[in-house]
This record gives sequence, C-alpha cells and structure tokens, in this order.
Amino acid sequence: MIQGDDISALAVVAVAADRLRHDLRLPWSADAGHAVARLALSGTNAPRLPAMVGLYGGASSGKSTIFDNLLGGHLASRITARGHATLGPILAAHGSRRDDVRALFATGRFLPGFQPRDIELDDNVTGAVDSVALVFHSVDALRDVLLFDLPDFTSGAAADDGDVALSLLPWFDRIIVVLDHERWFDRQSTTSLRARSVRFDQARWAVFNQTQDAHLSDAERHALKEQASNLSTRGMTILEFRRGRGLCRFPPGTFDGLIGFAAPAPPDRITSLRQCASEAANEVLNQNEERTVRLAELGRALGSVIDRTIPDRRLCMMALMTPDERRQAEWLSRVLRLNETRQWLSGQTRRLTAALRSVPVVGSVLMPRGETSGPPAQAETDRGALGVAFARRVVERHQQELRRVINASTFWDELRRWTGLEPAGAYVDNNTELSVLLDNATGELDVAIRRWNERLAMECEGLSPKVKGAIGAGTIALAVVLIAVPGPVTALTAVAAKGAIAGALTQLLTATGAGALVGGPLTRFASVVQEKLIGSPEFNAVQIAVGAFRARLHAMCAQMNDRALSEAAALVLASDDPLVHALEALRDAWEDDR
Repeated sequence: MIQGDDISALAVVAVAADRLRHDLRLPWSADAGHAVARLALSGTNAPRLPAMVGLYGGASSGKSTIFDNLLGGHLASRITARGHATLGPILAAHGSRRDDVRALFATGRFLPGFQPRDIELDDNVTGAVDSVALVFHSVDALRDVLLFDLPDFTSGAAADDGDVALSLLPWFDRIIVVLDHERWFDRQSTTSLRARSVRFDQARWAVFNQTQDAHLSDAERHALKEQASNLSTRGMTILEFRRGRGLCRFPPGTFDGLIGFAAPAPPDRITSLRQCASEAANEVLNQNEERTVRLAELGRALGSVIDRTIPDRRLCMMALMTPDERRQAEWLSRVLRLNETRQWLSGQTRRLTAALRSVPVVGSVLMPRGETSGPPAQAETDRGALGVAFARRVVERHQQELRRVINASTFWDELRRWTGLEPAGAYVDNNTELSVLLDNATGELDVAIRRWNERLAMECEGLSPKVKGAIGAGTIALAVVLIAVPGPVTALTAVAAKGAIAGALTQLLTATGAGALVGGPLTRFASVVQEKLIGSPEFNAVQIAVGAFRARLHAMCAQMNDRALSEAAALVLASDDPLVHALEALRDAWEDDR
C-alpha cells in the first residue's frame, strides 16, 4: 500500500510526464510515466482496479480475432488483412463495471494521455492513438477483467505512432502474447517482450495462432511448448486453422484456459512498479545534475564573451566622433607621436592608437591631414546615427561570438547527441529598434561635447591669438577628452590626466610652430586646464555620457546573454523545483524498500 509522502511525490511526477519528456528532453520514458500513473492511482480513493489484461502481438498476428471471440463473437475490433489495423487501445469491460470504469477515467490518472470514447459491441473500430475505445459486454467469465486489444509493437507504423502498446505495459497485471505462424519463434515477439514484461512482474500466456492450412506434428507441438517455456508463460493455447475472411469464430471451450488465466484477482505488483519508477527517477536526476554543471560552465563562457566584445569607453568615444572630430583625432595621433611617446600612462597610448584605427563606423574613413573628401552623408554627421551604426556592429559581433561559444559548449554538444535538439541561435530582439534601446545616450553625449567645447572655448579667451590660431579651442578640447577619458584597465586619474594634458599641449604647440611664442599664455592655460577644466561639470558630463552609451551596449549584449542562458536553463530542472523533490522521493523510496 502506498501512503504518505509517496502519494504526494507520485501525484507531482504523474502530471509531469510531458514536461519531463517534451519540454525538458530528459530521459523519462513513456512506460516510466505510466508506471508512476499506475502507482499514483493505487494511492487514491479511486475504485479498486480489476485485473487488467493486454493482448500483445505483431502486426496481423490475430489479436483482434481473439479479442472479438472473447467478447462472444462480436465485431468490436476491426479485423483486416492489412497490418497495423488497430491504431489505439480498445478496452472491453463488463457492463456491471460501467460506473467504476467511468470513475477511473474521471480521476485523470487512469491511462493519462488517452481520452475515453464509447463504442458499441459491433462498431468494428480500429481505435485511435490518443483515445481509448470503451466497449461494455455481458460475458460473465470476464466480469472481473479489463481486457485490452492493443496495436502491434513490431511494425514501423507502430513505432511512428509512439509504440503505444509497449508504453502501456506497466498497467497490465497479465499479458497474452499472440504469435502467428511466421512469428512463433521470432525473437522480437518473444525475448524482447518477455524482458520488458518481467520488469513489471507480469504473468504471460502464449497463443500460437496457426495461420497455415497444415496439420501440426508432435515435434512441432513440442517445439511450441519449449517456446512457451522460453517465454516463461503460465500456459499456452494453439488455435487450429480456419479458412475464410473476416472474423473467424472458434468453438466453445477454445479459450477456457486463457480465460482461467486472465480472470483471477490481480497480484500485488507495487514493488516492481516502484522499482521502475525509482530507476527512471534516478536516471533523470543524474542527467539533470550533469546538465546543471554544464549550464554553469556555459554561463561562465557567455560572461567571457561580453568581456571580449564590449568596447571600452575610449573606443566608444572614438565611434561617436563626427568626421571633423575624427580628422582632428588622426592629426593629434600623428602630432603627439602616440606610438613613441611615454608621457602617458603605460598602455594608454596603444589603446588610443588602436582605437583610432579600428572604430567600426559605417562609411567613415580617417583622412590624412590636408586631404579632403566629398561632402559626408547625413548619417555620418549625426551622432545618433553613428551610435546606432556602431551599436549594430557590436551587437552583430556579440551574437556571432555567442553562437560560436554556444555551439562549442559541452551543454549543447550533449543535448545535440542525445536528443537532436539544436540551440535557437537568434538572441537579438529584432522587434525593438536600436535607436530605442540606446535611448538618449547619444543625444546626451552630443549635448555634453557641445557644452564642453563651449566651456573650453571660453577659457581659451585668455590665450594669445597666435596660440589660438595654431591649434584652436576645438582641437584642444578633443585632445583633453581623448587623453582623460579612462579605459577599463588602467584608468587615468584626474591628477595623472592633468600632467598628461600639460605635456601634450606643449607638444601640440611646438608642432604648430607656436611653442616659442606662448610663454606665459601657455602656463596660464595649463593652470586653467588643471584647475578649472579637469573635473569640471562639463568635463564630467562627457565622461558620464560616454559611460552611459557603453552601459547601453553592455545591457543589450547582457540581454542577449540572458536569452541564450535562459534557452539552456529551460532544459534544466532547478534545485528548488518541486518536481526535483518528488523525483528524489521516488528514488529514495525504492532504496528504502531494499
């Protein structure tokens, strides 16, 4: 008797069969699901089940013929010469059991996945893969038997339909194995079915259906007895050959032995069913534990993708420059000899120089000093368009890298091999425009740079005309920003930035021929930069706006990571999922029994 926590665990797992098999793609077989449903029904207040007996056999072996004969010769199950004629289970119950059978179906746990459909005794049906054809008879010898005519389990069509007969095995207390002349000694119809049946502690009876017009010799009868012994059957019936088409009716007494085998009260098979459920639960838990470990590995790998694909703040600054600003940046890169000077902190020179030459802005080309190009397209001069173009490149690169990492991961490699499932591969939200995702980040940066330029121009009013004519306030503003906007690794502090800027301004003025003339104005301007510009609200606003733009890019790519990880996580049971606890209870219950 099942009781207590076991009943709760069985109830949880019984309704989760589709989730385990189809949603999670875990190794939860159909017969394991029916074993749990059978156990769950035993622990409820549903009517006690009478003996359940299933007719098993290959295609056209004669199952339906025997079924109809047992019902008094009525044509309940269709008989044809075509293989795989019976498509779904047909259940025959005594009329006195009508209310009990309907109550069983009403529980929702009796033959889950199959809907009952009433038929009459002579409806001559084939059944359907998702329903149970339910017929009531008046054969008193089968009053305490629920008799099932089942689809074959040997044909390709049966496999395509989901091996209905084999999946329902756990329900049956006894099975009748019907073998036609061609399958009397067939291993698929004997050894394989016997192994499955032994697992569920089912008694077996063999029916050797003689389908050829020939007299059986003593040697042949002896061979059939040996075959019945190999099947570990309780007995056997040899049917004599009958000519004609349609239902072949056998004389009275032909099936007395078979009815005597089917009719007694059902044995207690709880232990074998619990073992099946426990083994299946253990397999699922082991597989899920492996997936959990691989999911964590995948999460770490996806995190590293962001580290490789998200540009730093300095590169974002480069990407959002207009063509005029970029030409100034190229000139600054050459004048300041960024590949040679060591006045900037270690590593910053290489970062800036590489950034200037690798910013992926559509249609933007860095021009040498003195060269000009045709009038730029509107998109090139608009900082918002530049931001969208740059973000699209970053997102595309990130998605490509995500796909590479995901396809190479152990998590998806295992799923691909065992289930044939492939990752979706598309993690970008194509329904939302990038301009919306970037929100006001580019606009805020545009305003911040304009205000910064205005502030520096105002501070440059004290410079001599020679200095201003040589380099211009806009160029100085750009130089300050390029030097002082920190990268992600070796960020320039405000103090370090002041020193770097002072040295860079000296180089700029010398390169333009104004260095010998500046004297006091340069000293005063260096002091202005140090005391009024670095750390000013306008300067900080530029850094904040660049950081906000980068944060938007990071959020977009992190969202892609989340979608990719969620796709994988949907195939793993979380440790706090009630289904995990229920499976653990099923596994441990059998261990306790032993």
